[in-house]
Amino acid sequence: MLLRVGTRRSPLAMTQTNFVIGAIQALHPHIEFEICPISTVADRDRVSEFHQFRMIGVFTTEHEEQLLRKDVDFVVHSLKDLPTVLRDGLTLASVPKREDPRDVLCGATLEGLREGARVGTGSLRRRAQILSLRPDVTVVPIRGNIGPRLAKIEGDDALDAVILAHAGLERLGLVSKNSEFLDPVAFPYAVGQGALGIEARSEDADLVEILRSIECKQTRAEVDAEREMMHTLGAGCSLPVGAVCNWQNERLSLQAQITSLDGHERVVASQDEHGDRARELGLAVAETLKVRGGEKILQSSYREFCSHFKMLQA
Repeated sequence: MLLRVGTRRSPLAMTQTNFVIGAIQALHPHIEFEICPISTVADRDRVSEFHQFRMIGVFTTEHEEQLLRKDVDFVVHSLKDLPTVLRDGLTLASVPKREDPRDVLCGATLEGLREGARVGTGSLRRRAQILSLRPDVTVVPIRGNIGPRLAKIEGDDALDAVILAHAGLERLGLVSKNSEFLDPVAFPYAVGQGALGIEARSEDADLVEILRSIECKQTRAEVDAEREMMHTLGAGCSLPVGAVCNWQNERLSLQAQITSLDGHERVVASQDEHGDRARELGLAVAETLKVRGGEKILQSSYREFCSHFKMLQA
């Protein structure tokens, strides 16, 4: 049996894809794989900030088209990049065990950052959250693969620090001593961060069963709660929404935070449910965020970055 696997071309994407292939082969040694890399719109444009694309799924659209054309059998995504609503005929078939989802400040510690420090990130969420904790810093937009982003804290015009996901650093063996985990209570991570999402066609029942053999039940519950919360808020992955999941026995707790882009406002909500009710948990947390003013912050954030986009295009 030969399976064709869609993936991005980046070093991290290829590493993640090979991890998934290895996990499947450990349980199904008779299966062979062909990797089919593709460049997405966000890979081809390394200048624009993510929110300036004004589209959902900047890293996933082409892959979903591959699946629907039957050019590939399944696709391996960084789950935080995958929209909460999939195209008709496609399904999130499997979610393997999650890596540590926390963000990391590379090049400095939060307390050790000098006043006015230049901190690099391409994420509106990270920008909002770092300004909430350190309003004195200057946020510098950066994009690209992990290696080049890390390199921006070296050289003549170096940044003081960059914010990255620990999971990507760990998978590429780039974890440095000169870095600090950011407390997820104060600096909640992106929805789905640290997790992989394997997308396939719903009609391919036998393949979906194979892919589900490598799924982690706890990770699936976590991301189902987080993604339902994001979907209920109507917030795409570009907007400043963070989440934290924790387990106590079989109960899952979800804490979520919406932060204004300038860092001045913050709304938090948390709740817990049995792990089998993950989607209900996500819905409940989203509704609480709305009641507490989170929807207003999201609307303001959306208007602000749309206005920024229009100015850049003028």
